[in-house]
Amino acid sequence: MKNIISILLLCVLSNSTFAQDINDYKGIYFGLKTGYAIPVAKSTIGSPRSEVGNRIIFSSNEAGFSYSEKNPFGSRGAGTTIAGSVGYMFSENFGLEMEFSFLMGTKILDASRDESTVDSIGNTTRRYFSEQFSYTNMLRAAPMLVVSGDPSKKFIPYAKFGVLLPLAGKTIVEVNINDETGELANDLLPVLNSELADSIASKGLGIPIPTVSAIKAKTTGAFSLGFTAKFGGAYTINDKWLVFGELEMNMLTVKSKETEFVDFYAEVPGELVMLAESILEIDNIQNVYGFEDLPEILRLTIYEDEITDRSNSTYTSARKNEPYQQLTFRDNYNSFGLLIGIRYKFK
Repeated sequence: MKNIISILLLCVLSNSTFAQDINDYKGIYFGLKTGYAIPVAKSTIGSPRSEVGNRIIFSSNEAGFSYSEKNPFGSRGAGTTIAGSVGYMFSENFGLEMEFSFLMGTKILDASRDESTVDSIGNTTRRYFSEQFSYTNMLRAAPMLVVSGDPSKKFIPYAKFGVLLPLAGKTIVEVNINDETGELANDLLPVLNSELADSIASKGLGIPIPTVSAIKAKTTGAFSLGFTAKFGGAYTINDKWLVFGELEMNMLTVKSKETEFVDFYAEVPGELVMLAESILEIDNIQNVYGFEDLPEILRLTIYEDEITDRSNSTYTSARKNEPYQQLTFRDNYNSFGLLIGIRYKFK
């Protein structure tokens, strides 16, 4: 009888100790981390400004013309990430985690255009030169399932899988254009200065109007859903603090919603304005244009799945006070990163 009672007591004590060990591994934890990501699974980067287009090199020489064009490939997901997370381990090997991260994207040259002529003695004249740089800032959330190794060990491997949700963000686009061909003025003058454009047309003048322009705009995206996976290892410092390093893969594409100008500057040479004033018999022709001179068609571009004959998709003075409409595109934010951080467990 005494032996039976002893065995029962031993079993109860063992179960109590085992339950206590499991409970030690349950609970809430917080984490902070930072790191850098590089682009992966690159695709064509969308260009919000049609004035720049894709990367183009165009030149001429005595033997004729040479022409080269290519799409810019990349990912807007590359850059520095700062993240915070809260998680709960409901057993020693499984848990749930919610992570909030902020992406500060790397500035990239995603479009450029260079048209030059070379004369017979080798002198080069640049006729059209433009560059478009862009970078992204994005706040993201990622609910994830956590699979962890043995928490009693000093080094604990783990993996996390979940969805990636962009909560807020914007892509800043900076465009610089030096146009000697008059192409940009020909497109924009009818909506920037309708009266001047009409006067030039009535006189039948075909003189190209060179311009120097600087544009800054922000592009926002529609609701999107992506995937994230993380693999790492945590090193236990004590019963509350751990340090960790992890590899992170994000797969995300965002559909464009709208582009809005935030700054604008364009200038026409003063000597050309003086000539135009004498020919057109108009005084004080405006040759410098700023953000306040922009009509709605230049301030705001809305992206649509379909453009029809009713869409406002050309620069015309009749509809210059309506948003411009273009076909939508998708930008990818695919990235692979290395991050390091700390974790605190509540007991």
